[in-house]
Amino acid sequence: MKNTPPTRFVAGAQTAAFVVLLFAIVGMLAWLSEHYKVRWDWTAANRNTLTEPSRALLPRLDDAIEITAYVREEPVIRQSILQLLERYQRYKPDITLRFVNPDLVPDEVRARNISAEGEMVVSYRQREEHVKLATEEALTTALEKLARADTRWITYLSGRGERDLLGSASYDLGKLGAQLQRQGFKLHELRLRDTGDIPAEAAMLVVSPGREALPGNEVDAMLRYLNRGGNLLWLAEPGPSRGMNPVADALGIVFEPGVLVDPTTQILGISHPAFVPVSAYPSHVITKNLKLVTMYPHAAGISWSQPPGWQTRGILSTGLRAWSETGDLSDELHFDDAVDVSGPLDIGIAMQRTVAAGDQRGADTKQRVIVIGDGDFLSNAYLGSGSNLDLALNVFNWLADDEILIDIPARSAPDLSFELSRSGAALIRFGSMFGLPALLLGTGFFIWHRRRRL
Repeated sequence: MKNTPPTRFVAGAQTAAFVVLLFAIVGMLAWLSEHYKVRWDWTAANRNTLTEPSRALLPRLDDAIEITAYVREEPVIRQSILQLLERYQRYKPDITLRFVNPDLVPDEVRARNISAEGEMVVSYRQREEHVKLATEEALTTALEKLARADTRWITYLSGRGERDLLGSASYDLGKLGAQLQRQGFKLHELRLRDTGDIPAEAAMLVVSPGREALPGNEVDAMLRYLNRGGNLLWLAEPGPSRGMNPVADALGIVFEPGVLVDPTTQILGISHPAFVPVSAYPSHVITKNLKLVTMYPHAAGISWSQPPGWQTRGILSTGLRAWSETGDLSDELHFDDAVDVSGPLDIGIAMQRTVAAGDQRGADTKQRVIVIGDGDFLSNAYLGSGSNLDLALNVFNWLADDEILIDIPARSAPDLSFELSRSGAALIRFGSMFGLPALLLGTGFFIWHRRRRL
């Protein structure tokens, strides 16, 4: 091609157009990057992205959140906190972070009881929670506590030998109570013989059988609580109902006579047949994240009908080979079709209904009830077995209408380390030292040679 004035003009125009278009594209990309943010998390388990429960929790926190991190001039710790908070700020921009060097404010450190490097104080609506580890699980747990209203009381019956949510005996539920307090619940011991009624601020009522039967006036108070829409966790036991028959009738449930036994427990190395394992769970929010067996040391089977307005589902059931044994457990066990009840049998049921508002200004509410034919599985002696603790926390979160908080999974990190063989490292070293320069030189020579031919 001859280098004439017209061709030079065309080439110049093409170059000018190319430059204009290049700057236009760069400007457009800059504008798009400022107004539309798109991110891809290619890490294993998406550990740089918030889990769904954490994302669902943030809209419940209407006001701004202030976080103060007490950390010295340590870039590694500060960077880890910044990276964690950035994930939350994508979904809630009014989260602010302030770094404070604890060496410069000793009085403030003592007043706030700061005890660890990198400890964070999360402030929301004049309430505070401390976070000692820069992890999603720890921070979301703190936000969960702040999101719960001050009236989220777990009220549990006491005074007649019931299981104590603050007790340390093997029969009591103290370990579970400590876990619930860490999640922001308030525990309230209730002696109905003294109060005569169940307080309105109770988010749920926990009932476990005591050594004495409940008198009629206390059972009536429980029925009034249910009629006005109160949530209930009933931890029953095999044997006498101890005055709770009116409550069972109102809920449409009947406890099978005897104690559940399962001969398959020998496979798990358990010699006592009254330890009933549950390993298969239905599709329900309470049981969806259970990975291990849950164990029930002394359980009663439950049969149920569905009262009008209620939705009832079995959530914990025995295997086919289990049955309700009415004979003496110390004898050699065998199923007696005349008196025993064959499996599978429900150990736990979940009930739910909609309660209409008392006036036109109020909103309808959900009422939830869980009945489990065993309380030992939550006791200090057995809470650590399998997934018993996970199930317990799921039950309380569901009863508190906080099922979005049931599953905050721990993030595994299998790709944190990257190891190369000697040959791989040598190949990368050779490529960076010789391969890339040779490629650039070859590309430049090819372009130069082609332009000379033109």
